[in-house]
Amino acid sequence: MGRRRVEDLVGEAFWRESAERLPSAEAAEVLRELVAYVVDGWARRLDGVKTMGGEGVIFLSRGRPFLTVNVGRKKLRVYVHPEAGALFEPKATFAVEKFRFWEGSYRKSSGKYKGLSFWISERKHLPGARDIIGHIPKTLEGSA
Repeated sequence: MGRRRVEDLVGEAFWRESAERLPSAEAAEVLRELVAYVVDGWARRLDGVKTMGGEGVIFLSRGRPFLTVNVGRKKLRVYVHPEAGALFEPKATFAVEKFRFWEGSYRKSSGKYKGLSFWISERKHLPGARDIIGHIPKTLEGSA
């Protein structure tokens, strides 16, 4: 759907409410950078963004969530849904606070996982978060 701007998709109320939930200003900035990274990089795939008060943001493609960022009291928890189309090697490691593959997303045919969760709250973990999110195809098959 072309180039998108974070400001057009996520309102100021979301940023204010999420900053109130998070433990630090750094965590709030990490959230802003993470959301901007997804909006900028996956704009052609996005057909919507939903916010849940200050508790999270859901990125939609073909009307289905492919990435969700939950705003917790201590850190951000990010879900890479199987619908994202990402594939992760079972022995992969990522430089984030913590990550967990979803056992139910393991595919015997590829020997890889299609879904995972990871947690971040500090700027130093943004490169690891970008590495994980970078596994998501920027367009869907059959789309331009």
